[in-house]
Amino acid sequence: MEIKIEHIGQENRFQTIVDGIKGYVEYETYPGGLDLTHTIVPKQIGGRGVAAALVKHTLEYAMQNNLKVRPTCSYVRVYMERHKAEYGQLEDKIETKFQVMDGMSGNACGTKKPND
Repeated sequence: MEIKIEHIGQENRFQTIVDGIKGYVEYETYPGGLDLTHTIVPKQIGGRGVAAALVKHTLEYAMQNNLKVRPTCSYVRVYMERHKAEYGQLEDKIETKFQVMDGMSGNACGTKKPND
């Protein structure tokens, strides 16, 4: 399955629509980088690699644009750890603004529900 991802700059997100359902990575900008705050993939389209494709696309965008990345979202953090050879140099290590939650699987940041 090919996942088409688009950058919606005015909404600070990279998104895709699969089977009519929107999934996205949301970010905040800071000088020289992107703070990746949320990865939202509704259950209806989960388990198909949508979150991984979104994060990979976002990290590739950061790399191509010489931007650092703050992995505030736990899914992004885990993805970057698993792909350290490819994306480790992008990480801008700072204290996260969201509290890490015990027992999280790393599949979502757990701090925001989709609003779409």
